[in-house]
Amino acid sequence: MDDKQHPNQETSQENKAPDAPKTSGRPASAKRVMSKRWLYPAIYLGAAAVIIGLMYARSQFNSTPTSVQPTSTNATTSQTQPTTAEPKEPWIWPYADGTNASVSMGFFPVDGSSAQQAKALVDYDNTYYPHKGIDIKTKDGSTFTVVSALSGTVESVEDQPLYGYEIVVKSPGGYTETYQSLGSVDVKPGQSIHQGETLGTASSNLFEKSQGNHLYFQVNYNGTPVDPETLLPKQ
Repeated sequence: MDDKQHPNQETSQENKAPDAPKTSGRPASAKRVMSKRWLYPAIYLGAAAVIIGLMYARSQFNSTPTSVQPTSTNATTSQTQPTTAEPKEPWIWPYADGTNASVSMGFFPVDGSSAQQAKALVDYDNTYYPHKGIDIKTKDGSTFTVVSALSGTVESVEDQPLYGYEIVVKSPGGYTETYQSLGSVDVKPGQSIHQGETLGTASSNLFEKSQGNHLYFQVNYNGTPVDPETLLPKQ
């Protein structure tokens, strides 16, 4: 019995079907995409950065970069757009006649959509800051003459480390205008200025380096930033 094989043993081995090849059931193209392990993490990280930036901007609307001392025009008391009074003279755009310029970054809308808010965030030093004014640039990115949007009195003229030269003008009716990213200035503190009078020349700054030559223009009404485009003439 030791040398004899069970009659069914050999037959069962010969009739055993070979193992079928294993397949994943996923098209080859999909496998190639899935093999790029960086794809989905990159998408998630990008979306997370925008979401975190928006959340930070909403909660820190009253903030400025810590390396810069805030001016009186940077202090806010409310996140909602206040109802403004008409000044004694109509607003004009803060650049000289004949300048071919437009808004390159708008005001951060606290009550706007996520898409609108994302367009008004300044990315500086891995942190997002809400834009409390508007950026104005020429079509060709050249420098241009900055003029006063309203008549008033020059409160301060400072060389800000991140913002370039800054001029703050106090106007009648509760308005204060801030002009930043200037390369030169032509006025002094305490000086009375007329609407349309030359203030200086637009230039670039470190805080918004990607904007190149531009003017940052901020309007406060009774201490609260308001969207300048709601006050200025339609372009």
